[in-house]
Amino acid sequence: MKKILIGEITKGFGLKGEAKIRIFSADPEKRFKKKAVLMYENEGIEMDLTIETVRFHQEAALIKFVGYPDLTSIDPLIKGKLYISSDTLPKGVYVYQLKECSVYDEQDQLIGPVTEVIENTQLILRVKTKERDILIPYVPVFIKAVDTDLKKITIKWMEGL
Repeated sequence: MKKILIGEITKGFGLKGEAKIRIFSADPEKRFKKKAVLMYENEGIEMDLTIETVRFHQEAALIKFVGYPDLTSIDPLIKGKLYISSDTLPKGVYVYQLKECSVYDEQDQLIGPVTEVIENTQLILRVKTKERDILIPYVPVFIKAVDTDLKKITIKWMEGL
């Protein structure tokens, strides 16, 4: 099981003991749901937190956790990270997995490791070659296969990359 970072508790919010969460998930409505159990980690402390209520405000989530009745009870949780298990994710390829891969051409020659995934209107892989960094759009014309178990991305090499 791998832990996937989905948020960080930035501060307490309101008198009812809500925590303001900076969201790192592309799909916060699925990740932050009532009764969901999240893994919490901060300075060596690890525990599970259950969501009692959740609402979204601007670009943050306001979450009340079971067992934290007021604002002062939230204080020890501030700066803690919230995770989910990779086992809970639907089947597919995720950005965090691409960051762990190396890129190969269709002749199985290593081009280099993925050093960054740029999330724009489309994903772009930054790959470090021996000579320089190259940018590869994550689109079917370039990407031929992705094997996250082998941490391998096979691309169609085109001049000008």
